[in-house]
Amino acid sequence: MRLIRLLVILLALACVPLFSYAAEVKMTSSTQYLWYQDYVADKGQDEIAQYLRLNVTKLDKEGKINFYSYGRVTKQVSSSDDVQGRLYYGYVDYRDVFKDHLDLKAGRTFVNAAAVSGTMDGLYLDFKNFGPIGVTVFGGREVIFQDKKEIGSGNALAGGSIYLDTVKNTHVEVSYGKTYRDSEVARENVGLDFSTTPFDITNFYGRVKYDTKAEKYNELLFGATLAPLKDLILRGEYYQSYPTFDAASIYNIFAVDKYQEKSIAAEYYLTKNYRVSVKYAKEDFNGDATADVYEVGFLAKPIKDFTLNVSFEKRNGYAGQLSGIRLFGQYRIDKASILAGIDYDDFRREASREGSAKKYWAGINYEFSKIMSAVVRVEQNYDYNYDHSYQGYTAININY
Repeated sequence: MRLIRLLVILLALACVPLFSYAAEVKMTSSTQYLWYQDYVADKGQDEIAQYLRLNVTKLDKEGKINFYSYGRVTKQVSSSDDVQGRLYYGYVDYRDVFKDHLDLKAGRTFVNAAAVSGTMDGLYLDFKNFGPIGVTVFGGREVIFQDKKEIGSGNALAGGSIYLDTVKNTHVEVSYGKTYRDSEVARENVGLDFSTTPFDITNFYGRVKYDTKAEKYNELLFGATLAPLKDLILRGEYYQSYPTFDAASIYNIFAVDKYQEKSIAAEYYLTKNYRVSVKYAKEDFNGDATADVYEVGFLAKPIKDFTLNVSFEKRNGYAGQLSGIRLFGQYRIDKASILAGIDYDDFRREASREGSAKKYWAGINYEFSKIMSAVVRVEQNYDYNYDHSYQGYTAININY
């Protein structure tokens, strides 16, 4: 309930300046009814959910101050549990607090730096345009979501970065970040993120993250994108990760393995209505535990208002075999869009089980007007655990 009250207060505060300035308000509302099979409770569940996004811009004469928020409330129809609320974000965005040199965000917002990322209730400052150099500083209470509520106490997130934006679309960022659990330091990371386009057809990018407590590089990414032809895009990547945990986590006593992945991919537009893509990845789980993954995709628009998307994946190696196909189609008729799809997976697990998993779904979107639409979707799942799992939702969406 505290989150619901917070959401109401933030929305009310955002509307206060409307009496003084000609602010612009944009609101999106989605009222949903969902039904699904709860295998923990071993019964069907019905749920009502209300999503609301509110953006209020130009809160001052210069248009520098804006407010953005998004949240939801849910209630299980067949349960006596209280209404659950979640505020995804709600913050004031003040651009050019000092002209061309400082942007500020205050409230609940998502921060993303090379060393640390997460949602926090706090303050984010961006000191910019000091030549090609900028500095960010942020800190506050870290927001941790679990199922339909927030958890934890004494959680905090803090950090900052120095970044460089220069010629050839080159961006380099060096950052530092800490997270806290029960007011104790849980993680401490340093990170590097870069991207550069030395030629119009080539882009290089990468990310490095080092855990100072574990004294390990827990993430490495290096990649390149090449567009030698107008309709052809080539991409190659190397990715490496090493699991690290919070300082007080019991998982620190367990042995873990480094994961590596090398991949190449290509995407080619045969015409503006037909696209084919292929990808190969070599996965390495340490030692002789490796796997090969092949993916092929095809997108087609053979007739007006009809789109077909097909993808196939095959995986061989550790820890078993998997073949899967995804088929998705969409056809638009006047104000309605009809959508349907099929997912099929066939798997063989080493020294374990084998079987298949299937999902069939269909839906329709209908636009009553420019501001109001409705969505209905139903889905049926089959797996080795159950003969069927019927679920779906209906929604009324308002955007104004």
